[in-house]
Amino acid sequence: MRRFGIRTIGLAMLLSACAAGAVTGGAPESTATTEPMPVSTRPSGTNDSTTTTALPATSVTAAPITTTTTTAAPTTTSTTTQPSEIALVSYFFVDEIGHPDRSGPFLVPVSRTVPSTKGVARAAIEQLLAGPTAADRDGVPSITSVIPSGVRLLGLNVSEGIATVDLSGNFEADDDAAVAAQRIAQVVYTLARFPSVHEVMFRLDGSDIAVPIGDGQLVSRSVSIGDYLEFAASLHVEEPAYAGRGGNPLHVSGFGAVFEASFSYALTDDDGLIISEGIAMTNNGMGWGGFDFTIDYTVDREQVGALIVFAHSAENGSQIDVREYPVVLVP
Repeated sequence: MRRFGIRTIGLAMLLSACAAGAVTGGAPESTATTEPMPVSTRPSGTNDSTTTTALPATSVTAAPITTTTTTAAPTTTSTTTQPSEIALVSYFFVDEIGHPDRSGPFLVPVSRTVPSTKGVARAAIEQLLAGPTAADRDGVPSITSVIPSGVRLLGLNVSEGIATVDLSGNFEADDDAAVAAQRIAQVVYTLARFPSVHEVMFRLDGSDIAVPIGDGQLVSRSVSIGDYLEFAASLHVEEPAYAGRGGNPLHVSGFGAVFEASFSYALTDDDGLIISEGIAMTNNGMGWGGFDFTIDYTVDREQVGALIVFAHSAENGSQIDVREYPVVLVP
């Protein structure tokens, strides 16, 4: 096995990833209209009023609950055993180099572990508002958030594909439109991970507000991921979650915009040695397209490795758009 050319994940991040890797399966979201269902797919499109770019559908499967049935004559009783903890993700920024013309920082779905709850979407937003952990901030690269500290979630309702999120007034910090758009994007990506959410409306202290989108416009409508593709890397990995637990084989999905739809990947172990590599494709060679594939690998113990994706320059074949995602690998 050979070593890949980059290796940037810091010790603090590795320790954080190991902690995230100890997660058991997730519980389902409530079927009530006030909370979206668990993750199964990414939204398949953008808001038609602002863009014609089709955001690809990618497959992300939620962990199942465990069901056991016990029989005692003369009646039969079914009981459901739910885990004490569940894994979810919130979207934060990672500042990395190696992206010509798109310097970042870019959003990544960061793994979080919370007590079991039916309100998974609410829990994901609350984790987002709590901000990066100390290990996140100390990692290399550092994980950051532009959401001010102390913001509270006042309400969350989902109806007909639109999530209406009500946040405390201090969410509207005194900064420029570009940073404000990043802040909105963090919430939109976090909620749009749920298949019942396609767009998001924002309220502050109970009042509807206009929000900036990625190109700087201020809009008074619901917004979607398609309004904030400026904050996605050219190769944006949705699964596995950043510093999360991967399966074996490793399921990889996301979306990207790369030359001729082709890109390369490498999976490394905890020593930085390549244990699998190959070429993958998006489903669109002319813009943003989805990708979904699996990687077979062999390790002798649970460990923190890295999924590395990168494209090749059409000009000289050099590696560009390099992204490294820590992941917990399992035998």
